[in-house]
Amino acid sequence: MSTTETVLLIGTLVAIALALQSDYAVRGLVLASGYYFPTFRMDFWLMSGPALPLLGDLMRYTISPIISWAIMPKLIRTLFAPRAVPPEFKNEFPISLSLRPQQLRVAAEESAFLLPAAAQLPLQYRGLRCPVRIVHGKSDQLIEADQSGRLHKALPPSLLHLVEDAGHMVTYADTPGIAHAVAALALTTPMRP
Repeated sequence: MSTTETVLLIGTLVAIALALQSDYAVRGLVLASGYYFPTFRMDFWLMSGPALPLLGDLMRYTISPIISWAIMPKLIRTLFAPRAVPPEFKNEFPISLSLRPQQLRVAAEESAFLLPAAAQLPLQYRGLRCPVRIVHGKSDQLIEADQSGRLHKALPPSLLHLVEDAGHMVTYADTPGIAHAVAALALTTPMRP
């Protein structure tokens, strides 16, 4: 890679939105465990409470950190299921930092805006002009693998890789496969002006 090329690790909808903008030189996309089409998601609405003005502020400084601390172990297990949580994640992920009031607000805002963003972008997917590689864990318990299958159908030239025995954290389950997808795009795709 030259010094003018960058690999970004960002959310899938953000990556797609950037690739759709003509003023960003996006060479290709490797999308992992993404949510691309709106569906009924009660969990996202429930997690949006701390983003509300006033009530959300009160929640973030009182009950939200306590509730989040209590559910965090199960949530982390769900993210990695059906595999075990890797020891390096278990030992090094700063749970206490993720429970700060400002971080809880950011996470709640992300949940609140996820469904509207996923509702806006599908009409624009066919406007993607760069190669797309889609990776998803077949056993993802947070976002169903069908989301990636639908995106693959909406983007006929895309490549879809469903990873066996992997959940939402497919980046841990198939790190070499994702690195290979990024490298393949870097080698085969000319830089867009």
